[in-house]
Amino acid sequence: MMRLFRRLVAASIWGPNGVDESDDRVRWLLRIGLPAFDLFAIGFGIFGYLGGIPALRDSFGEGYAQSFGLMLSITGLVCLVGVAFPNRLWRIEFWGKCFMLGLLLLYAGSVFLAGIVGGDIGRAGVGWAIFAMAVMPAWRVTDIARDREVHQWK
Repeated sequence: MMRLFRRLVAASIWGPNGVDESDDRVRWLLRIGLPAFDLFAIGFGIFGYLGGIPALRDSFGEGYAQSFGLMLSITGLVCLVGVAFPNRLWRIEFWGKCFMLGLLLLYAGSVFLAGIVGGDIGRAGVGWAIFAMAVMPAWRVTDIARDREVHQWK
C-alpha cells in the first residue's frame, strides 16, 4: 500500500519531476495554488448544496442553488484530479477548468444581474468579486494550452 502511495506521489505534480524546469516560474501555483483553489471550490459547492447559496436561492430558487453547488463541487474534484497528474490527465483538467470558468461566470453574472434588477448595489458589487475569482481557471485554461505545445502532451 505504501509503495503504491509513493508511486502515485512520484508520478504527480508533487513528485520530484512533477514540475518541468520551464515551469519553474509557476511551481508554487501548480503545486499549491491550483489544488487549493480546487479544494475551495469543492468546499464551496458542498456547503452551497447543503445550505444553499443565498444570492442564487433568492433570485432563482432553491433547486437552482443546490444544482449549482453540486456541479461546482464535482467540477472542483475533477479539476483536482487533473491538476495532480497534468501530463496524463491534462484533457480532464482542461475541460474541467473550462466548465468551472463557465459556472463562475454564470454565478457572477446572475448575482450582478440580480443586484442591478433588485436595486441592491451591494449584491452587484459581490458579482464583481466573483468575476475576479474566474481569473484563476481562465489562466489555467491558457496555461494548459501552452503546456500542451511545450511538453508535447498527446
